Amino acid sequence: MPPVEAPPQCPECLPLSPWNTVKNVEPRLCVIRGLLFFSLIDNLRGGFRSLLSQLKKIVLHPGIFFRLAPPIEPDCGYAWVTQGQCMVQPAVLLGLDLGASKVVSVIAVLDESGVLQITGAAQANAEGGIRMGEINDMELTTRAINRAVEESMRAAGQSKLDGLRVSVDGIQFKGENLRDSITISSMDKIITVADRDRVLEQAANGCKLAKEETVLHRIPQMFHIKGQRDIRNPVNMVGETLEAEVRIIVAPGSVLGNINRALHLSGLQGADLLYSPLASAEAVLTREDSENGAVVVDIGDELTHLGVFLRGALFHSAVIPIGGRHFTRDLEITKHLGGISVAERIKRVYGTALPSQVPPEEHIELEDEGRQVSRRELAEVLHARAVELLNMVLSEIGRSGLIHEIHGGVHLVGGGALLPHLPILAQNILGRPRVVLGRVHGLQGLPQVLSNPLYTNALGAVKALARDLQDSGPKRGGDGLRGFFKKLF
Repeated sequence: MPPVEAPPQCPECLPLSPWNTVKNVEPRLCVIRGLLFFSLIDNLRGGFRSLLSQLKKIVLHPGIFFRLAPPIEPDCGYAWVTQGQCMVQPAVLLGLDLGASKVVSVIAVLDESGVLQITGAAQANAEGGIRMGEINDMELTTRAINRAVEESMRAAGQSKLDGLRVSVDGIQFKGENLRDSITISSMDKIITVADRDRVLEQAANGCKLAKEETVLHRIPQMFHIKGQRDIRNPVNMVGETLEAEVRIIVAPGSVLGNINRALHLSGLQGADLLYSPLASAEAVLTREDSENGAVVVDIGDELTHLGVFLRGALFHSAVIPIGGRHFTRDLEITKHLGGISVAERIKRVYGTALPSQVPPEEHIELEDEGRQVSRRELAEVLHARAVELLNMVLSEIGRSGLIHEIHGGVHLVGGGALLPHLPILAQNILGRPRVVLGRVHGLQGLPQVLSNPLYTNALGAVKALARDLQDSGPKRGGDGLRGFFKKLF
């Protein structure tokens, strides 16, 4: 939609009392084309309470429709409202990935046409504050969160946020598939949203795992009614009974509580948490992939998470206690390269998962050690660990019972996926013709971020947030315009 120019000052404007504003713009109450508008600015400062006291004194007439409108400045931070349509200022969104040992942050701008533009990104080492996805030093963790968010905000040239979502994982995250059914009690037998939610809640409440842990997600897989199966959304359908297949994701309450505490101390209160395989899938799987059966494998620093998707839903998930750091340690332990940092650099520059791709005569000079090491021997060490990891991935896919349903391919993400020739090795071990490095889709902006597997989960988190915002309509703040007026009057 093309920009709408602000109309000239309305002759029916009713000036309110002067108010401390940016750019010396005073609020006005305007009646234009039958609509009541009041202007707000992006930064309300200390005069907000004064404005509220004025507005609460206004006698409202029945049937008048309210919408937020800005001062006339073109760069005021909102868009002018006219003819009953609201052009919403692009929202600034944050996607955060609290990984097993690091924090990754991305900033995106969502415009009114639905385009999500990545404008800033950063990552910070938690320096031991997070281990295996669990917080063990609150101060170090909050420091890493603050550093990652501040650097990404600075890179994006932003100073405020309109929403955030956080990708989380950990060694103690678990999942289980459940099934339960209810009887539709209404006379007309029409299934309502309440019925759908009730069967999902009943399935989760009847699970022993859910009673011992805190439920992070209840993910509907499929619904069935008497005489008809495999229904995606049963709302407004007719049925005597409603059966649901659902997967729950749980974690210890202390683990989730400490994550929320760290976010609170970092000034990021009220963030929604998103299980990392769901974030990975949001970033790299197309609708066709997730419908036809696909696997996302996130090889992180200390852990590997995987999710198996079919018919657009998560059917299996698992965590494997092997990550990129184990590859590095193997090199240092077996070849004594001069320390973990040296081994990490050599892995990134010279590593490969296929020894056959390295000429046998090729050697690497270790300057600090005063010796050479065979590059093929290094590749053999990495190959052995990669085979172990991929066999564990194959075992988990087998446990899902969907190994013959994976037609959308296996998508490798995370920093560990950058090991050269790993997709080729995975093709052979997993027996899948399509194993690829996960490619983020549906986003625009910084190519160095979109193409880097380290940012996949943060990108998936911000993409999921943007999708939910679009599905629920334009909002400014937590409750949107309706909530604003409810609190105001």
